[in-house]
Amino acid sequence: MNCIYCNLSVYGHNGLTVPAEGAAHQQCYQMDQALKRTFQHLEISKLSDDELNDLKDLVLTELNDRDRTGNDNSDIELF
Repeated sequence: MNCIYCNLSVYGHNGLTVPAEGAAHQQCYQMDQALKRTFQHLEISKLSDDELNDLKDLVLTELNDRDRTGNDNSDIELF
């Protein structure tokens, strides 16, 4: 079996199986995970520009709402 990342043989090396993808070297898998920008299984790097901006707006709104709740302020600041 070949590594799904580097296409070299995994046999005899420190390998693992990536669910729904195949065999990989542990080092290749860890490098891929480090390069991906993921959070809670959401691959941020795969979002379109519009989706990324929508996510940013949602995060800012949530942060402002949490800050408002902590400071007992009645208005929600969107940006």
